[in-house]
Amino acid sequence: MPNPIDWNQIEANLHTMTHATGGFSQAQRGLVGLPGGGQVFVKIGTEENSKAWAKKEVAVYRYLQDQSYTAIPALLAASPDQTAFSLEALKPEDGWDWSETWTAERLAATLQAMDDLAALQPKHEDWMSLGQVALDEGRDGWGPLAQSTELQQELREKLKTAGQSQIAEALDFTAQAERTASFVFRTDTLVHYDVRADNCAWNPVQKQVKLVDWNWTQLGDTRVDSSAMLAHVQRTGLDVYPLYADRLDADALHWLAGFWLRAAITPIWPDGPAHLRDMQLQVGITALGLAHSIE
Repeated sequence: MPNPIDWNQIEANLHTMTHATGGFSQAQRGLVGLPGGGQVFVKIGTEENSKAWAKKEVAVYRYLQDQSYTAIPALLAASPDQTAFSLEALKPEDGWDWSETWTAERLAATLQAMDDLAALQPKHEDWMSLGQVALDEGRDGWGPLAQSTELQQELREKLKTAGQSQIAEALDFTAQAERTASFVFRTDTLVHYDVRADNCAWNPVQKQVKLVDWNWTQLGDTRVDSSAMLAHVQRTGLDVYPLYADRLDADALHWLAGFWLRAAITPIWPDGPAHLRDMQLQVGITALGLAHSIE
């Protein structure tokens, strides 16, 4: 594991940052050069929300390193207020793949990393330091959709524009809301809740996976964590059903579909990435399809 670095050294070289593409927050992200060569990845909170998430990520990385969890890049430094931090850089030229090209081998390694995470058992004092809950049944999307004909129409139009007229016409919002109203998240397992290709670096030579973006980490529900991850993989073209039907949960997928479809018609924040809403629409559609496959 790389040695820690003094944050002052990183701060003094922030002018060299090559900003990274992607990412769905207002945090600044990119590679920063160090004296004598070499680069590190740096993430900097820029406003209230991204600063709060950065603090949580620092706490999560420290906890996972203390537990000898290997599926993370090394945390190298953090600013005094914990709103910015630096990680080991996992670069494509060093063999790390961040693309949406999934293979059965990469998927198996990623699920193993999630299982290793779920096997950890944080003590109460450890968990209290990791910050707020990010996802629970209170963020159900079907309920608000069922209660608003305006939202329903907006979603139907977006689905039709995406070539999904059949789904648009078939959606029964009341029935979906009634089904998900009884879905209760478990809160007994450490989960990531946001594993997808751009949060999951794969090195096919080393046969290693490294997970990043731990903003949503919490004691949560492995049904939701696994189903969400597999829906993202399915969306990219690898058929997960023959491989991991036993790890897909129909109720979790229905809940996730509502969460993503409701998010897909939520206005993006100023200067936010518009493609996020398109991705949420597509993965919501995918989740519905997977749910129907296993029912």
